[in-house]
Amino acid sequence: MSNKKLNRIGYISAAVTFSIATYILFAHYQGFDGDYEGIGLLFIPIALVLNLFVLIYIWIFAYTKKIEGPFRSIYAMLLNIPFAIFCLWFAIYLMQFYRVTVINDTNFRITCIRLTGCDEKSIDKLEPGEEETVWITIPRDCSLDISYFDDNKNTKQDNVAGYLCSGMGQHANYHISGNSNPKY
Repeated sequence: MSNKKLNRIGYISAAVTFSIATYILFAHYQGFDGDYEGIGLLFIPIALVLNLFVLIYIWIFAYTKKIEGPFRSIYAMLLNIPFAIFCLWFAIYLMQFYRVTVINDTNFRITCIRLTGCDEKSIDKLEPGEEETVWITIPRDCSLDISYFDDNKNTKQDNVAGYLCSGMGQHANYHISGNSNPKY
């Protein structure tokens, strides 16, 4: 195996793990469906071990076969280490938030929407069919409640999440109609 082939293995390893980690981080931040928090926290250590394995393989193979020359792919793989540390830090940081998408699946406008409990957030109004995602900070063990005015200016209240704790970071949908909402 030549210097060029060993470099190619290193570059591919670095590029694939960088791409997958970037996608997981982006998907979690954008709120795509799926457990990207768990996937990311599992992927980062696996990618670190695999990249270290490839790095050691390149060094040992080059040493035993007396292949000389620069292995620039090793530098690319080493540059992934700060990125992996950033991804891990950012994933842990995002675990301090509960993202709730409030969906108005009724036939009337909802106004003065307030989310209370862990954090205080509000939405002015949601027209029929509209939805809005709100990031709730989870500073301690708490629950999350919602209150809003319906089309007759009646105050409605409900529980969005019965129990939240810091480090739990999740995403959920809350339907104004009550359909598909978990009961606490």
